[in-house]
Amino acid sequence: MNGRERFLKTFEFEKTDRPFYWETPGAWAATIQRWKTEGFDKPAGVRFSDFFGMDSMKWLPFKGGWTGNPYEPMFETEILDDDGVNVTMLDRYGIVKKERKVNPETSMPQFLEFPVKKIDDFRNKILPRLEPGSPERFPDDWALLIEEYATRNYPLGMYVIGPFGFLRNLLGDEELMYMLYDDPEAIHEMMYVWENFYKSFILRVCVDVVPDFVMIWEDICYSNGPLVSPANFNEFMAPYLKRVITVMAESGIRGIVVDTDGDCTKMLPIYLECGANGFYPFEVQAGMDIVALRKQYGSSFVIIGGLNKKLLADSKEAIKEEVDLKVPFMLKHGGYIPMLDHTVPPDVPYETFRYFISYVREVSKK
Repeated sequence: MNGRERFLKTFEFEKTDRPFYWETPGAWAATIQRWKTEGFDKPAGVRFSDFFGMDSMKWLPFKGGWTGNPYEPMFETEILDDDGVNVTMLDRYGIVKKERKVNPETSMPQFLEFPVKKIDDFRNKILPRLEPGSPERFPDDWALLIEEYATRNYPLGMYVIGPFGFLRNLLGDEELMYMLYDDPEAIHEMMYVWENFYKSFILRVCVDVVPDFVMIWEDICYSNGPLVSPANFNEFMAPYLKRVITVMAESGIRGIVVDTDGDCTKMLPIYLECGANGFYPFEVQAGMDIVALRKQYGSSFVIIGGLNKKLLADSKEAIKEEVDLKVPFMLKHGGYIPMLDHTVPPDVPYETFRYFISYVREVSKK
């Protein structure tokens, strides 16, 4: 059984010869720097996932958005201030932010200004960058890639930015919350553009190749729940998302995965109603319990993640306890890919991470 077969059968809750190996989506740059002092000797040009023996996976190389909005062209970046420790810049998404010069991923940026303050900003600065049929969105070797994908033995994914993620990148969290009440028609106008961009783009892509799954980035939740009320999401975002997911499903895309950190308990039923059938990464520190969720929801959706990354900085005994508690139960019930609840932070020793992967695979064979 190849990786693509394992992945797709997981989404059908069918038996596989072993789980799909995808124990982490990656590691922080600071983590890699630490590991290099502890014996991590990955050769240049070898992918992180291949080095650790994970199943192969590829992503469609489009300019179609993911954690950032799908602009084409992007904004011109500009350094506005550099104090030697932090840099203030206008980034390629039109956002003014302040972040660390070294290892910026180790802390959140300080977001200072967003490109949209009123609907005219969206119409004038953003709308011209959202032409779904722009040829620049496709790679130069697209014809060759189509031939490769036709005989693939690995799952092929496609990134999409979700409706909440799209709006927060335009307005910022605070201004978005105000506009929901002060100018609801503007929100609907922006959501209409988002919907039609992705419906058109997905249909265009699927003429050539149908990906096996999409990863919809939202990050709509934090430790205490969603950043926007479920009622507001249902009113302003869910109808548009449901229509986009309908196009995905009708095009033959089998996995519709929502990516959100935090406690997404209140959002799960809403995304399921919209047509999602998978979620990731189920942050333990936000209270997400994948065993309890499987008992509650049965085979309603695939679970990717849910293993506490913080325990990797504790001990091998703590890792063993975490894996024993969750992985056998989850694999028994199907629809599960064992994975940490996010990328590996820099307080995790290299040897401990290697133990985590080996023990997950050992348990998976039982």
